[in-house]
Amino acid sequence: MIRSGTLHDVPTVFVVDPDPTTGALTKELFEGSHLRCENYSTCREFLAVYDSGCPGCLVLEHRIPDMSGLQLQRRLAASGSMLPLVFVMSAANVSTAVELMRGGAVHVLEKPVRPVELLTAIQEALVLDHDRRVAVEREAKVGEQIAALTRKEREVLDLIAQGKSIKSMAAHLDLTVRAVEQRRRNLMGKLQLRSLLELMQFSVTARRLFRPAANSDQPWQDAHLEISRPPALV
Repeated sequence: MIRSGTLHDVPTVFVVDPDPTTGALTKELFEGSHLRCENYSTCREFLAVYDSGCPGCLVLEHRIPDMSGLQLQRRLAASGSMLPLVFVMSAANVSTAVELMRGGAVHVLEKPVRPVELLTAIQEALVLDHDRRVAVEREAKVGEQIAALTRKEREVLDLIAQGKSIKSMAAHLDLTVRAVEQRRRNLMGKLQLRSLLELMQFSVTARRLFRPAANSDQPWQDAHLEISRPPALV
């Protein structure tokens, strides 16, 4: 059941709960929709088949014999998983609920869960998952575009991100204004950008991704960005 998921895969609502009621309710709520629903009674069963590339969300009972919901939440977070979590709790505990929310839970619901609450929570989680994956794909594309640039082109792009004027860039690079304008035009063509505004927006995004953590004033001429899959959970 391992999937090599992409952004365009059909989302899956995973349910991990020894009590089959939650899974049955979830399937009923989304019956006839394009979503898949998969039910597991333990965390280990879920981890054995889950692929982080698969879009969707996880509905999770906090108290599960083999692993607590909090433990699974931390394990997923440590692996780099983007999967949003919706917790359902048999016995409400404010301190536990707060800890789960701080850990990134989208919602913490108390059993018996009302159908409208569960439906709303899952829909919010699915939207969040989609937005996260779109952002990752966008950053990966920027990384590929930056990797295709020459060192000199990256240097110009970095100066544009800093808001330097043409004259300032020319002085910094020891070039004529006309030469800098030509490099800027070449950048726009290579990056397939239609305007100077798009070039500025791209340069700011690129600098945010490539700026060295130690010194934000250093250029990222030799920077390299890798968007990799999270490590295996099991």
